[in-house]
Amino acid sequence: MAHPAQDHPYRDFEHAGWQRAATAYAETFGTISSAFVPALLQGVDLRAGARLLDVACGPGLVSGAAAAHGADVTGVDFSANMVAEAARRNPALAFRQGDAEALPFGDAEFDAVVIGFGLHHFPFPGRAIAEAWRVLRPGGRLAFTTWAPPEAHVMHQIVVGAVRAAGDAGAALPVAPGGAVNQITACAGLLAAAGFAAAATRLSIIKAHVPIASARHLVDMLVAGTVRLSTTLRSQPADKAGAVMAAIERGMAPYRDGDAYRFPVAAILGSTAKAPG
Repeated sequence: MAHPAQDHPYRDFEHAGWQRAATAYAETFGTISSAFVPALLQGVDLRAGARLLDVACGPGLVSGAAAAHGADVTGVDFSANMVAEAARRNPALAFRQGDAEALPFGDAEFDAVVIGFGLHHFPFPGRAIAEAWRVLRPGGRLAFTTWAPPEAHVMHQIVVGAVRAAGDAGAALPVAPGGAVNQITACAGLLAAAGFAAAATRLSIIKAHVPIASARHLVDMLVAGTVRLSTTLRSQPADKAGAVMAAIERGMAPYRDGDAYRFPVAAILGSTAKAPG
């Protein structure tokens, strides 16, 4: 079993944010991240009967999709509120509270591990990847998604650009001590350090389009269903909020599709396997 997760202000910040967002996530930002669930499950070559661990399971969106494919699913999340929400939405599945960097499971318990948009929320993402390696059986597969580099992540460009141009970019956001994971080279390094072989590893940027009703709709989803961008947006002075919204609307204009928007989103998809015993 793993050692306990290391205390760190970044973990405290993320934990508080996800406790707050637990009941809102599925209907807000979860409608965006869900666009990548099929690719995530394809990354572990999911088969009926496979023992799958959904790390940072949130309200169980990936868990539910994996169960619909016939997998034997366990979900784990460090937020008790998220675990409760996942259990409410998926009463037939098993969910546990636990930290991705110190998984409460024995060695080689699972055929597959998935981490959907969790790595960038972990203080030390390399430890989470190492834990995934530990709980996988020989030959088992890992897949994860994390947001694409800034130059490919249009949503981040638009919102952060609007805040910088028209608002107050001074919100004090903690920095992940383990480093950023929005570059393919960084992800490859984490996998190699954990013991996953380069020959089994595939890393690519995948894209999707999601419907967004308006700039207000986007901001409301980010405020209710994220942590870092929510903190930035909620910290904006009242006298600048209108200008920030107008800047977001201008940034979204190229993606208008009729009365709404067809918004591009991009993620890094990583998949790999533990060497056979």
